[in-house]
Amino acid sequence: MNRNRQQRIRRKKIKKMLNKLTPYVIVLGFVLTLCFTQFFQLFYVNQKEAYDKHVDEQTILSGIFDFSTAGDVVDVMTNLQKYFTEIMTSLDLNQLYSFINDGFAFINMTAPSQNATAATSPQDYKYTYVSGELNVEERQEEVTTDPLVYIFNSHDGELYEEGLINTSFGRTLSVVDLSYMVASHLQEQNINTLVESRSAGSVVSKNGWGYSLSYKASRMHLEDTASQYGSLRYFIDFHRDSGSYEKNVISIGGKSYAKVMFVLGTDNERYKENEVILNELNAMLNEKYPGLSKGIRPNGGYGYNGVYNQDFATTMILIEVGVEKNTYEEVSNSAKAVAEILAEYIKSH
Repeated sequence: MNRNRQQRIRRKKIKKMLNKLTPYVIVLGFVLTLCFTQFFQLFYVNQKEAYDKHVDEQTILSGIFDFSTAGDVVDVMTNLQKYFTEIMTSLDLNQLYSFINDGFAFINMTAPSQNATAATSPQDYKYTYVSGELNVEERQEEVTTDPLVYIFNSHDGELYEEGLINTSFGRTLSVVDLSYMVASHLQEQNINTLVESRSAGSVVSKNGWGYSLSYKASRMHLEDTASQYGSLRYFIDFHRDSGSYEKNVISIGGKSYAKVMFVLGTDNERYKENEVILNELNAMLNEKYPGLSKGIRPNGGYGYNGVYNQDFATTMILIEVGVEKNTYEEVSNSAKAVAEILAEYIKSH
C-alpha cells in the first residue's frame, strides 16, 4: 500500500515538473526552429550565388554518374568540395544574426505609418556596426559641405556599353559615373550631394567575401558617412539592371533614355515607409517622362537580399538605371531625368 502511494506521489512530482518545463521546451523548440530556418535561408542564398557563378563550368552535376576514367570521379568530388566550400565560407555570422533577429520582428505589433513621407531624422537611423567595428579606409577629402544627399554604389563594378572602352572617357562607363552625373545635376539645383569615393567591391575583395556581402561592405561606408555628416537626409544606391536592351531603352521627345526601376526590399520591418517614397517618385517620373520607369520591384524571401540596407532609413532608396548595353547618351539622359525628380521631391518635403 505504501509502495503504491509512493509511486503515485512520484508520478505527480514528475507530472508537475513536466508541466513547469513545457513552456521552456516550447520556447526552446521555437528558437531552434527559427535559427535553423534562417540558417538554411542564408545557406540557400549563398549556394544560389555559387551556382550562378559556376553554372557554365564544364563539370556539371547532371553527369555525375557518367565516368569514363577514375580521374572523372576525382574531378567531380573536387568540384563538389570547392562548390560547398565557397558556400560555407561565404556564410557571415553577422548576417545570420541579422536574419535571426529579423525573424522576431513580427513580435513588434506596432505597424509603421502608411502616410509617412517626411525625411528621416538622424535618431531614426539604424546602425548595425558600432564605430569601433567599422574599420573602413578614410575617404578622400571632400569639398561638399553640409550634404543633404549621399549617393553610393553597392555594386560599383556594374558597367554599361557592354563593358567596352568609351572613346570619350578612355575607360569603361559604370554606375559610379551615373552617380556623379546625378550628383552634378542635384548640385545645379542647390542640393548639396556627396558621392562615395570608396569602393564597396574593394572591401568585398580584400576581406575574401562572397558577392552577396556587397551590401555589407556598402553598409559600412553608409554608416561611416552618416556618422560624419549629420546633415544627410537622403541615401541613394544606384545600380544597373540586367535584361534585353530592347526592353530597357525608350525614346521620349526625340531623346533616347535608359529605363529606370525602383527596388523595394520587403524583408525589413520599415519597408512600408520606404514604399511610400518610391510610389511618389515613380509617379512623378512617369508623369514627366511617360514610360521611362519600369515601376517598383518588390524583392524579398528566399533567394533575395530583401533588405538592401533600406532598414537604415526610410529615405534609403535603391534605383536601377539601364542594362549592360545602354549607351553613355542614354544613361546620361536618364541621370538628368532622375535627378530632376529627386530634386523636386526633396524640395517639396
